[in-house]
Amino acid sequence: MDNEDIIQKLRGLNVLVLHPRDGDAEELMQQLNRIGCRTQAVWPPPRVATEKVDIAFVEVREKPSQVIGDFLGLTSERPTLIGLAGYESPSVLQNLIDLQVDGVLPKPVRPYGVLSSIVIARRVWQEGRANQKLIAKLKSKVENSQKLNEAKMVLMRLHGIDEDRAYRAIRQQAMALRKTVTEVAQSIIESNALLHNVVMDSQSDGDDSRSADSG
Repeated sequence: MDNEDIIQKLRGLNVLVLHPRDGDAEELMQQLNRIGCRTQAVWPPPRVATEKVDIAFVEVREKPSQVIGDFLGLTSERPTLIGLAGYESPSVLQNLIDLQVDGVLPKPVRPYGVLSSIVIARRVWQEGRANQKLIAKLKSKVENSQKLNEAKMVLMRLHGIDEDRAYRAIRQQAMALRKTVTEVAQSIIESNALLHNVVMDSQSDGDDSRSADSG
């Protein structure tokens, strides 16, 4: 989703307004309907998961709302989160931070500002998701590299071969089994651990037997 898609795809988004049904909620819903969003206002927040939510507007006060936090924890995929705040006290700002909102819409709600807050929040949300995917990819790459190195060390120790030959052996096995190098490396690590446990258990049984005989 690029910047142009953010604006073009606003129509039809599922928007949930978690706010008491007062004048601010009514004004917000009117603007969301004008934008073309599929809007639903719910208060108090439901205690069970609802249908997919793309954007959630949540009321933020001086005290943290446990029910809002609980509801957001039920969502399978974190929606774009926009906080509705009536003032800028330190506690309100801290609650906005704790909720990890993507944007803030001040109250009282006015016609101007709703669309802007959605666009900016969606952009922040989009960048956050991209960063999370990149971090997960890099983490997986590091973990796979560690597994490969550990598997090579196992083969080098057990068979007295060098690192290059150990890697070739893993790669050839992966090709033969039509598996990834990481999958083969994991199998080698698990097999080595199993063998180690078997040997240790055998030694422990032998020690116990000798102790019994000496007694």
